[in-house]
Amino acid sequence: MVPPRRICEVPPRRICDVAAYAGSVALVRVVVVGAGAWGLPAAAELARRGHEVSLLDRYGPANQLSSSSGPTRIWRLSHPDRLRVRLALRSVEAWHRLESLTGITATLRRGLLWRDAATWRSVADSLEAEGVERTVVDPDDVGRWFPGLRPDGRPAVWQADAGPVLASHALDAQVSMLATARGELVTGAHVREVDPSGDDVVVRAADGRTFRADVVVLAPGPGAEPLLRPLGVDLAFSPLLEQVCHVGRGSDTDDLPCIYEGPIGDEPGMYGMPTPGRGYKLGIDQQLRAYRDDDHDRVPDPGVTAAISARAARAFESLDPTVVDGQVCTWTDSPDGRFVVDTIHGGRVVVAAGDSGEGFKYPALMGPLLADLAEGLPPDDDVAALGLARFADGAARSRPSLGH
Repeated sequence: MVPPRRICEVPPRRICDVAAYAGSVALVRVVVVGAGAWGLPAAAELARRGHEVSLLDRYGPANQLSSSSGPTRIWRLSHPDRLRVRLALRSVEAWHRLESLTGITATLRRGLLWRDAATWRSVADSLEAEGVERTVVDPDDVGRWFPGLRPDGRPAVWQADAGPVLASHALDAQVSMLATARGELVTGAHVREVDPSGDDVVVRAADGRTFRADVVVLAPGPGAEPLLRPLGVDLAFSPLLEQVCHVGRGSDTDDLPCIYEGPIGDEPGMYGMPTPGRGYKLGIDQQLRAYRDDDHDRVPDPGVTAAISARAARAFESLDPTVVDGQVCTWTDSPDGRFVVDTIHGGRVVVAAGDSGEGFKYPALMGPLLADLAEGLPPDDDVAALGLARFADGAARSRPSLGH
């Protein structure tokens, strides 16, 4: 058995010291497509390292049509996939680095209770295998770890290193880093084509504008498939629309832990986190409707709002199920539920796609990782496991049911 370790004991990984870069890395022109939770940090990090960076986005960072709007997300170590646990440990280190660089508070530590009959044992085993402390919770004892949670006969796993990501604060900090490093943010650029066939990689927008670069980083969120397929990435990415709601009474829920509830009976999975001063944010793993690029309707559905309120009433004794507000959000599934991170066309195009509903756990880590790939550094084993090679001959194309 691996001895348990705490977050502060995570071994240091490669962290970019800008001063050490002087004269050691060739500075290049980089175009980053997508100013969301992965593209924006990549652009900010590349600009911080001294590269000439243009960040293109159709609507701008944190817009209501993107995957990265809203006040909070969950960060956690708990996952049935050991690779995702290792990446989460690295992500915590990266969040601390971002907070040190910018002076903001990007994450809060509240813990997370994972209750799911199908995956709890895999979660516990994955955490133990990576040396992370966790507690297996008896079905009747869940209320001790999440005050007011009703027992339903399922065991759970408690892990203390989890909590809300203050998403809007984190994105604002990345925008500030990009501007301070003199990176360019170009909004209104609806990218239609990436052409790596010439001396430059040419990015063409729908309005006729073209952008030239030595390297292009593609982090286009729901626009991944139409951009990647002409580049030889023949994968089916699935953009989804889902809905979340805040329940509870403002700051009364600020200190509650996060939760992942697996499906039970006919009910879909549910996830939740406190949003400071606003309430407890709950979402259910149920597609609102099919995603379309021309669908700009983000009005919450009353039926889903009622379903979330009813689910809150059944699951929690002490949480007021009254809905305070709702939000429609989007995320993009990869074929197997893991991220797709790789380089193509001789390293001239970096691919970051398929957030699979978990992208905002990793922005602070994705920035340096994607910057490393753009600079031509080889991926380590964990990043290589996210590469396109796993889809060779049609392998790894079925998506497991995993929590957000």
